[in-house]
Amino acid sequence: MPRFVLEIGTEEIPPRFFPPALSQLRLDGETMLQRARLVHGEVKVYGAPRRLALVVEEVAAAQAQSVREERGPAAKVAFDAEGKPTRAALGFAKRHGVSPESLERRQTDQGEYVFATIQEPEAPAKYALAALLPDLIAGLSFPKSMRWGTGSLRFGRPIRWLLALLDAEVVDFTLGELHSGRLTRGHPVLADGMFEVASAGEYEGVLEGRCVTVDQNERRSAIERWLDREAQAASARVVDGGLIEETTFLVEYPTAATGRFDPAYLSLPRPVLVEEMQHVQSYFPLEDESGALLPRFIAFRDGGDEHLDIVIAGWESVLRAKLIDASYFYQQDLRRPLADRVENLKGVVFQEGLGSMYEKMERIRAIASTLADMAGLSSTERSALDRAALLCKADLTTDVVSDLTSLQGLMGREYALASGESPEVAEAIGAHYRPRFAGDGIPPTKIGRLLAVADKIDTITACFAIGQVPTGSADPYGLRREASGVVSILLGAGSDPDPSQRISISLSRAIEAALGALSAEVEVCRGRDEVAREVEGFLQQRLETQLRDDGIRYDLVQAALAVGVDDVSAAADRASLLQALQAPEYDALPTIIASTRVSNIAKGFAGGQVDPILFQDESERALWDACQYVLGEANDKPLLAQFLLLKRLRDPIDSFFEKVLVMAEDEKVRNNRLALCWQINQLFRRLADFTLVVQA
Repeated sequence: MPRFVLEIGTEEIPPRFFPPALSQLRLDGETMLQRARLVHGEVKVYGAPRRLALVVEEVAAAQAQSVREERGPAAKVAFDAEGKPTRAALGFAKRHGVSPESLERRQTDQGEYVFATIQEPEAPAKYALAALLPDLIAGLSFPKSMRWGTGSLRFGRPIRWLLALLDAEVVDFTLGELHSGRLTRGHPVLADGMFEVASAGEYEGVLEGRCVTVDQNERRSAIERWLDREAQAASARVVDGGLIEETTFLVEYPTAATGRFDPAYLSLPRPVLVEEMQHVQSYFPLEDESGALLPRFIAFRDGGDEHLDIVIAGWESVLRAKLIDASYFYQQDLRRPLADRVENLKGVVFQEGLGSMYEKMERIRAIASTLADMAGLSSTERSALDRAALLCKADLTTDVVSDLTSLQGLMGREYALASGESPEVAEAIGAHYRPRFAGDGIPPTKIGRLLAVADKIDTITACFAIGQVPTGSADPYGLRREASGVVSILLGAGSDPDPSQRISISLSRAIEAALGALSAEVEVCRGRDEVAREVEGFLQQRLETQLRDDGIRYDLVQAALAVGVDDVSAAADRASLLQALQAPEYDALPTIIASTRVSNIAKGFAGGQVDPILFQDESERALWDACQYVLGEANDKPLLAQFLLLKRLRDPIDSFFEKVLVMAEDEKVRNNRLALCWQINQLFRRLADFTLVVQA
């Protein structure tokens, strides 16, 4: 069976664009083949700096047969009294490409209608693909797209050529001003220029002969082999930090070598050295078995090993210049204690409408004080938290952070230690931006976590207060990331190896503190109560997303969060309990059904006290006694134990509804029974709103 290859040749695409683009290309490619009714084998996608490719094995030579039916107008409208087709029938037949004589009359539930049986044409595969490929390419999305020339087509980078082959045949189509063909390009230095690919089966091999390893998995494996080889030769370990994936999409033909720098620069803080090598120059730092950095690095060349000594000298020269600057900046920064820089924050704008970084720092201190109350910090811990809050943004005024902005916080830690601050304060400053991205760790200490939450809560609440709310995919201030960070920190207790560092706070009080810390000059666009509700709802959305990503069923998450998210960790524990209760051994469904009956009848009731004197049936007293027993035993019990206690209410609830009419004519009796149901519902709502659980 034929093999199909589509290659989209471009100018160099940024490495971070590739993972999502390749994932979309695979999914959209499979959808396209399904729409084209083409049976096929394995679907593969390739990505290299100047190309994206879709490869499909064993494509059917022609479309699969397809027969479908379409219902047309009512028979009395489609045919006249003599049985001849009317204009309605003729139009319907023409629209679907069938003859009027082939229309069938059938009886349906709505009466007699006409139907057309349509057999889709079985076009050759190359024609079916040609009709769909332009939309496939144009539909690929990127974090940023470009438009070039005079056309309207947008893509991650300008498209320069299109290769489309079904075995040896060209799949002919047009995209903007480009026409597909069998031409591709080799390595820009080692095999520059256009050349032909005779057939789809030769695609990878022909490119390999032109110094392009088109399969990113093979390139990654080659990069990892190079790293292992070079690191072993230097008796060192590689510091990756995600650079392997970036390098995979930076080069088409990787070759590695080891460079060196002056050991004197090892006196610079590790974050500076790693940032200069790893993220500025895309070099892999090396460290010894103890984790200490070595004056060596591994870098990759997109090409062969010719004149590699000259290339290494160039790498070393560039890094030397960067380290000279970094060393100068660092020494200049050390001339002033970190605390002396706090006043300079008054000249650093946080955000239009929200004042300076100095004002933000003051808000963080106020919020942190409230969080300290909730967390029950000792006086020593409170003092450390306040000191960390005072200094946490001061490194923004340093030369190193001005040059390497990603080091904010990390350099604050270094400067705090150099200034004689306590390790607890320095550690909190260094970690308070964490988690910086998905998968990043949370601050390791309680003080660091409280400082991070105070900072993130301030950013979210202040932005909401002035109307800077994320919409759709637009989130210019990273508020979703900040909210996810708050949730991650508050959920971090479950896997935390040190229980003493866990924190538990009230979201509503934290938000209230953040709103209270806003200066009078900040123009709040809506009422503060409304802003508070919006912020809490925003954080709840992130919590819901996190719990669902952790594998908890959507309805169970909603049921757990419906009774409150003020304590994030407790809400997550309730959701986990509901997930665990789905196991057959807990036989939870009858109890959930019983709770739903109580909840439904008590809906809208404002609550009240139960008067046992008004009971008229033994089932009322039995239910009340069971309620009192559970109420007395459930306090301070683990969540599962609380649910097992609630199971005791199932039989009394069922008996109550069988023997008693809740909505009795006597108002006092009716209200007493509603109060009983309401009280029981409050017990169930300690765990969840069970009415939201899907009863499978």
